Amino acid sequence: MPERLYNAAREIAMSPAEVQTLLAAAPEAAFDRIAQIAKRLVDTPIAAVNLIEGDRFWVKAGYGLPRQPLPRAEAFCDVTVQTDAPLVVDDAAGDPRFRDLAVVTTNDPVRFYAGVPLHVTNRARRITEPVGTLCVMDLAPRTLAPAALAALRQLGDVLETLIEAEVATAGAVAVARTAAEQSRQLRRQDLIFRQAEKLALIGSWWFSLDTHETVWSEGMYRIYEVPEGQRLSVDEALSYFSDFSRERLSAMVARTIETGEPFTLEMDFVSATGQHRRVRSVGQVEYEGGRPSGVSGIMQDVTEHWQLEERLRRSADTDEVTGIANRAAFNRALAEAIDHAQARQSPTALLLIDLDEFKGINDTHGHNVGDDVLRAVGRRLTDSRLRGSLAARLGGDEFALIVTDPELNADLPGLAERLLAVLRQPVTTVDGAVPTSATIGYVRYADCLGSLRGFVHCADKALYAAKRARRGSARAYDAKDGGSGDIPAD
Repeated sequence: MPERLYNAAREIAMSPAEVQTLLAAAPEAAFDRIAQIAKRLVDTPIAAVNLIEGDRFWVKAGYGLPRQPLPRAEAFCDVTVQTDAPLVVDDAAGDPRFRDLAVVTTNDPVRFYAGVPLHVTNRARRITEPVGTLCVMDLAPRTLAPAALAALRQLGDVLETLIEAEVATAGAVAVARTAAEQSRQLRRQDLIFRQAEKLALIGSWWFSLDTHETVWSEGMYRIYEVPEGQRLSVDEALSYFSDFSRERLSAMVARTIETGEPFTLEMDFVSATGQHRRVRSVGQVEYEGGRPSGVSGIMQDVTEHWQLEERLRRSADTDEVTGIANRAAFNRALAEAIDHAQARQSPTALLLIDLDEFKGINDTHGHNVGDDVLRAVGRRLTDSRLRGSLAARLGGDEFALIVTDPELNADLPGLAERLLAVLRQPVTTVDGAVPTSATIGYVRYADCLGSLRGFVHCADKALYAAKRARRGSARAYDAKDGGSGDIPAD
């Protein structure tokens, strides 16, 4: 076998050191998304994808911590990678394994840690070896619910699949690069290559800049779901992408031809049979005599992993009981609304809603009925008449509504009055009709300019003023006295 072909084929089974070198150069966007989902999922200030490098760990992607390498002896992750199971530390200050670590004894100590080990399979040696961790950390002690731990472990599985895909893609690109000039030698490895394509859900392609000839591997026909051997022009191949994705891909290929820099892109795609998919494309330019002669690359069907990421992202943003936004999603949405209000002077308002005597409902009827009431409130706060206002459950019996519709903002007292009337309607449960009511405090951003925290504080002042005046009423924030304008409960 020619030396170049041998080297290309063996890339499919890299050593841990080769994998770490590959991952160091890999695009960080996908790793960043995984770290961001983990951060939202567990609602911690710190999340990271850490990779092993000799006697230290370094941060491939993360939030809330510096990127400099950390000696393995000073890292929680060194214990995590020694087993296949996740590691959860509720309070590091009380754990003899970690209480003397520098990150635990510093001025802003890490107290809570949860991490899952990441592995890669060395197919040449038929062993699985650790390459890093996915972890979340907090500066306060806490516990992790079993469901959150299971989801974190699922994220680790997604990350391992991503790492395996990077390894498989690197090997497949090397093979695709040599296919045109060594086709006879490649036939000897054709069966292995086809199996690798099926395993990784990838296909390879090559395009000549001189003749506009295109060459596809079997995997490309499988992704497109067209008969093997059917010739498609570049324009025909691009027609399977959405308009937005087609424009992005065309621009990226043109930039690669002009600069020589490779590209990686994820796009929406519809196969010949109408199957909506998510594909990932990697490409690079080829040169002959110092000038660009063609473009080659890999396309991978990442639909399943993308859908899993989407489900995890949605679950991280959704309140488990009501199905509406949770506090983390509310904070992001409110921050975006404030940015829009500041940049475009667009009307924005915040309503805080407390259910009256909700503890009594739980005590009298039980938590199942209480959950029925919470779900009913969630449905009422997502009514189409609220015109896209974002409803969120902040915790317990406290809800919030972010209102950006101009007409609703123009009559906030009327909106609050209508909400009070809707929330006074009894909720039908297994115990019969349960009477409910709510108290509302609201504020326009124009009346409380500043930070997200200050905006929420203004709404809180109005809510507590309403509670002091009368349960079942609503009150607007007033900078002079913290609240004014009762709406009668009856």
